[in-house]
Amino acid sequence: MTSPRAAGTALFPLRAALFLAALSGLLHGASFVPVGAWPFAFVALAPLVAATCGRGPGASMLLGWLAGTVAASIAAVPWLASAARDYFHQGPLASIGFALVGSQVFGALQFAAFGFLLPALWRLRGPVVRCAAIAAAWTALELARARAFGGMPWDLLAHALAAQPAWIGVADLGGTYFVSFVLAFASAALARALVALDGNALRALAAAAAALAAMRAYGGARLAAVAAEPVPSMRVALVQGNVPGRWKTDPVRAGDVFAAYLETTRAIVARHPALVLWPENAVSFLLAPNERLRSEIAAAVGPGGPPVLLGGPRVDTGGGGHARFFNSAWLVTSGGEVASVYDKRQLVPFSEYRPDNLLGRLWDFHPSPGYTPGAEATIFDDPAPFGVLICFEAIYPELALPLVRRGAKFLVNLTNDEWFGATGALEQHFAMTVFRAVETRRALARVTNTGVTGVVGPTGEVLARFPTHVRDAWIAELPLREGETLYVRTGDLLAWACAVATIAAFLLGSSGRLDRRH
Repeated sequence: MTSPRAAGTALFPLRAALFLAALSGLLHGASFVPVGAWPFAFVALAPLVAATCGRGPGASMLLGWLAGTVAASIAAVPWLASAARDYFHQGPLASIGFALVGSQVFGALQFAAFGFLLPALWRLRGPVVRCAAIAAAWTALELARARAFGGMPWDLLAHALAAQPAWIGVADLGGTYFVSFVLAFASAALARALVALDGNALRALAAAAAALAAMRAYGGARLAAVAAEPVPSMRVALVQGNVPGRWKTDPVRAGDVFAAYLETTRAIVARHPALVLWPENAVSFLLAPNERLRSEIAAAVGPGGPPVLLGGPRVDTGGGGHARFFNSAWLVTSGGEVASVYDKRQLVPFSEYRPDNLLGRLWDFHPSPGYTPGAEATIFDDPAPFGVLICFEAIYPELALPLVRRGAKFLVNLTNDEWFGATGALEQHFAMTVFRAVETRRALARVTNTGVTGVVGPTGEVLARFPTHVRDAWIAELPLREGETLYVRTGDLLAWACAVATIAAFLLGSSGRLDRRH
């Protein structure tokens, strides 16, 4: 069969192509919470890929933009607008404008670039090679989105499967990007069948079925292997304060926030946890020079009690009359001493710094004192070696890897998602932390101000999950593991290989020297 593009005509008329692009956006956006139709992730890209068959790069880019705009409007725009309104105190128009521009930069732009690449990739010989090139292009663009403009790896295709541990086990081999690659390959094979259900399409579908079966089999095997492996465990207490965010910056109410965490901690230490966890910014005071505050924490856990890990600011005067502020995690002993401190390395745009990009130039709200990023991947030694990821840091795999390489036996995520309100971002943020556990084969304890608070096992299974928007404390068992996965050792090697392969495939497909026959 001769490709429609070889004859200079598009396979689908414009109206049908627009429908297919919008359908891709709908499927992609609905894969994530709040809709949560995760099976859509296996086919989400197929309509868009099919719609670009026989079209030029410009038209295909516009189709990709349409798909990305629809996808972001479902999964991202609502919570971005809510955050701009409730956290940054913007009016309705400014909040919606911020959400729309943000979703374009960190969502639709990736789809548009994907659409631009597709016409060249359609020209590659061999159905399996073509599908692999399309999957590599999608994966490379996810990597680009995670690194460009400050990086925003939010709602990557793989994240839709966060609640399906048997499907995401291969993340310990190639990270989240490996899961996205296989899902994109399945969509590309289906797109080939939508173009024409011939022998080439059947070969592509067979290859996709084999890849999915292998991914599922590996995940199931890892679930069984980890379940059968005896490892020590540790009891941790997770304290969820559920205090209004505005109290923390109110001099009158800041003490009430601290008192709420002290009271809830006193009630839980009777169950003898080895470690007590408070969320990000649980205190808004400087702990280092404030002996009284540290003494009150020590009194709450009692003599010989567990250390308390909590989030709070840190200041470094550094001489010269300049002060640098850090968003930090403090480990306070039962004697009231500071055992160790970690400074957040990846800051949140706008709430902790003003990004130097289009959004930063358009919006100049800045409610924070202007934090400085930390430089060290700190390991806490008591009661067992562990590493901390603060807030958004848990969506960046490259921040978790050095913690495990330095000996962390489990991971802790301190965050304050109160500014998400009741939007789907609460669940989306939690879903992304699941992949840090799978990639590193380390349990991850997550404690928040309002939720989602819980514990993710080293296979991605949720071992404990607690109610949102309540003040309470809970005990959870945390398995302690050692060793390094392939992904911990190699990092994003697969994703970078996809980037190189995409460049080569695009140049080859654009050269015009390939036979255009399917």
